[in-house]
Amino acid sequence: MNVFKSGKLPWSILFNLLSKLPLKDIDLIMGPAIGEDAAIIRFKDGFLVIHSDPITTASSRIGWLAIHIASNDIAVRGVKPKWFLPVVLIPENYSLDQLNFIFEDMGRALDKIEGIVIGGHTEISPGLTKPIISTTAIGYTTGRVILTRDARPGDRVIVIGKIGLEGAGVIAYDFGELLIEKGVDRNYIENAKKYIDEISIVDKALVIKDYVNTMHDPTEGGVIQSFREIALASNTSITVDIDSIELDEKVVAITSVLGLDPFKLLSSGSIVATVPEKNLLELINILDSMKIDYSICGYVSRENPGKVFIRKNNKVVDIVYNDIVDEIYKLWR
Repeated sequence: MNVFKSGKLPWSILFNLLSKLPLKDIDLIMGPAIGEDAAIIRFKDGFLVIHSDPITTASSRIGWLAIHIASNDIAVRGVKPKWFLPVVLIPENYSLDQLNFIFEDMGRALDKIEGIVIGGHTEISPGLTKPIISTTAIGYTTGRVILTRDARPGDRVIVIGKIGLEGAGVIAYDFGELLIEKGVDRNYIENAKKYIDEISIVDKALVIKDYVNTMHDPTEGGVIQSFREIALASNTSITVDIDSIELDEKVVAITSVLGLDPFKLLSSGSIVATVPEKNLLELINILDSMKIDYSICGYVSRENPGKVFIRKNNKVVDIVYNDIVDEIYKLWR
């Protein structure tokens, strides 16, 4: 009997499961693949970009999270998310007021990105201890669609936005009492909750899409998992100076008292991108003009394809081979 860890299935198992399903079609440009954020389907003169994502690691603000987490995976394709189908599963002991708040929160998120709901499903589900929302997001473009596999040797690796904001916000909402017990200041906790309002990267991604070879959304497993998925998808290696990635003081305060690694923590609100050297200065000028935080932290190489080398104090301290389990699962366990 297999005993699985929480989070994503190992790719070896997932590939075996997917082999049991029909996956080929003349109009399917990108189907299931390592690190690829969304499916791409040829449609008329352009492409439909489609992605589904569940919210399982949070119980508060899940309406807001459900829309933005799914939309981010469309945006890093360089495409504006527009149409949404949320599947909302509710525990039997949930109140109407709680259900209303979820839908109001989804509405606020949709208004922010100018998206609309075109369908979905809502039900009271037996056996649930907290609500779960799985959302499908769809966008359409007649232009370029960015692929995770398009990182090129010589690209610079850049993290746009601060990492760990999503994870810190979820922890502040769902594990606030634990943080207080650990001595974290209440003001830190209340301020960290506000990070949930900052998790959309749609505007950022659409502004920078013409300057990058690839963009990736660091959700489960944080930026470390994103580096790994880009390396595997593009058959390259990535070397990262971990000390050069900016950390927010509240993220540090929350993760350190809980013994969590912020680099392996939910990080929606940031983008991991690889940028050709010729585009780097212009991209930096754009980010500076928009007052967007960024960290130029590494480079892409041809050697050792599929591997990620983590440098700390100018020494290689870790080589990532395996799937990364997001740190937040430690708290739910």
